[in-house]
Amino acid sequence: MQINTNTGAAMFEVYRSAAMHGKVGALQPKNFAQMVQDVRKQPIGQTEKTTATKEISKDDEMAAFKQEIYEELAEINKMHSSATLSNAVHITEDGFQRMKDDSAYRKKIMNWLREDAIASHGMPYGVHITTRITGAGATSYGANVYPADSAAEKAAKKQLADKKAEGAFYRSERADAERRAAQRKRDEAFIMRERQQREMIQKMIQNKHMAQNQHVQGVTTQSYSNIDIVEMMLGQGFYI
Repeated sequence: MQINTNTGAAMFEVYRSAAMHGKVGALQPKNFAQMVQDVRKQPIGQTEKTTATKEISKDDEMAAFKQEIYEELAEINKMHSSATLSNAVHITEDGFQRMKDDSAYRKKIMNWLREDAIASHGMPYGVHITTRITGAGATSYGANVYPADSAAEKAAKKQLADKKAEGAFYRSERADAERRAAQRKRDEAFIMRERQQREMIQKMIQNKHMAQNQHVQGVTTQSYSNIDIVEMMLGQGFYI
């Protein structure tokens, strides 16, 4: 298995290939272990009576496993930096079978992908990634896109990446991530403006209360002064 430090972009909008819509798209969000547990919960007599309808076929079992792999790839994809312009993962049938039968192999493959995702944050250039996973290992191909590349060079590299990504089990694009990032920036700017306006209004209200308190204190002080004068005049024999 080859390890490549070129990885995918953070928070990519992911989509399934056309081949996966029929196999995975219609599955319920219940993994194989849950499906087996549901069958085991049935009373013994009832289980025997419904074996024909409740028994899980090998195809259903593999379809559920593929759904789990797809969801795990989606989680790993969130770890990627925005340096990767596109990311495609191909998995052969023997690759799925070995990962299903050998949990250590599945863990090794997924950890390799996670390490790639973390390493992507140190990349100073863009890259289109194509990964291929088989029952014997995994390899990754990266088409590096440098800032100095011309528009024609960038377009040619994207075209090559798109061709390599055809039929991928999992695929992501940077464009959708950039659109979401731009929306997040707009939302953050709106929140900041709202906070500033709220703080300004609160400050105005505070200043108004302070001015009112000062006015009341001034009136009270003046009243006390008038009372002192009256008392002094009465003490000296003046009558009002």
